[in-house]
Amino acid sequence: MTPSTATADLSLSTRRTRALLLSLGLVLFASVSTELLPPALILGMSSTLDVDPSAIGVLVSVWALTIVVGTVPVVRATRAVPRKPLLIGSVLVFAAATLVVATVPVYGVTVVARIVSALSAAVSWSVVFAYVPTLVPPERLGRAMAIVLGGGTLASVLGVPVGAALAAAGAWQWAFAGAAGMLAVSALALSRSLPRLADAGSTQASGRRLDRTAVPVGALLSVGALLLTGYMTLYAYIVPTLSAARISAGSASGVLLAAGIAGAVALMIGGAVSDRHPSATLLVLVATVPAGVLLITVAPPSAFPQPLAAVGAALVGFGIGGLPPVFQARVARTASPGFRPLATSLFVVVLNIGIAGGSALGGGLIATAGVGALGPAALALTVASLVAMAALVLRRPPVVEP
Repeated sequence: MTPSTATADLSLSTRRTRALLLSLGLVLFASVSTELLPPALILGMSSTLDVDPSAIGVLVSVWALTIVVGTVPVVRATRAVPRKPLLIGSVLVFAAATLVVATVPVYGVTVVARIVSALSAAVSWSVVFAYVPTLVPPERLGRAMAIVLGGGTLASVLGVPVGAALAAAGAWQWAFAGAAGMLAVSALALSRSLPRLADAGSTQASGRRLDRTAVPVGALLSVGALLLTGYMTLYAYIVPTLSAARISAGSASGVLLAAGIAGAVALMIGGAVSDRHPSATLLVLVATVPAGVLLITVAPPSAFPQPLAAVGAALVGFGIGGLPPVFQARVARTASPGFRPLATSLFVVVLNIGIAGGSALGGGLIATAGVGALGPAALALTVASLVAMAALVLRRPPVVEP
């Protein structure tokens, strides 16, 4: 029995499979926490490393740029390596680089460690998402993706605030040390129980021939990047946007908390619902984003600016929070087995393109036209993404292969 057929016998309801999915989710939790920690630790890190606070912000940009530029090359370079040792090795390298950030108070070393961490994260993400479809039957893929991607969501809800609390206590290094420890624990757990999986190269006929699913997968990823760019155009500057709707900075935190809770709810229910209605769930979640942006946009001149903006933020949070597992399941179902590791690894590239592109566009609009220009621009981009996604989803069903 081959490794891939052996794993096909696993069911999401078994304790072993749940433990494996949670271990994979722990990798994503530590990864996203590590990526997002510097802004929360900015004062402590800048003091310890003896640099201007703006230099700490560069650490996030370095990570994002490394992910965007480096993901495809490192995934292709490692495709001939068996998946299990590649995942465990990349996680251990990730842990070591993260520990360097915590223990070596030299800014140049920290920058290099962040680059190594980002490349290790790119490799580990690609293998994580290559494994998920082998651990569960196709009809439970959405639920499995939700469990794994829940680690990333939990990082923004829990990991970053805990890091900020440690920074306030003068112990920012422990935030990175903790992330390194979680990575080491996840590597140990996966080394003991993760089934073997063939290398990605063994399932591909030739590295020179374009995979038959590359075009539909590329179209999906492009639409995802467009949606996230529109989302970040508005949400990177959400506090001044809410202020235009007469929601104070103090009250904005409550609005954003409600949006985060809505996203967590969508994450929990979206994966399971998408297993039964994959196309409809994906379209509903994508449609929720421009619907929320529309409410935020029309709120300031309306008679009820605050409730409209608050409901709009919750709708956007719901759509963005529930989208990752449903979107990743769609990509996995569309991609052929040989192309799947690279295809699913590109979600993090799409995410970083959206973050960088939307933030830059929003900043340019504020500088030239003011906060009021953010809503219409974000609405145009998110509506365009909805139309494009509907065209892709309704044209033909995805390729579902084991």
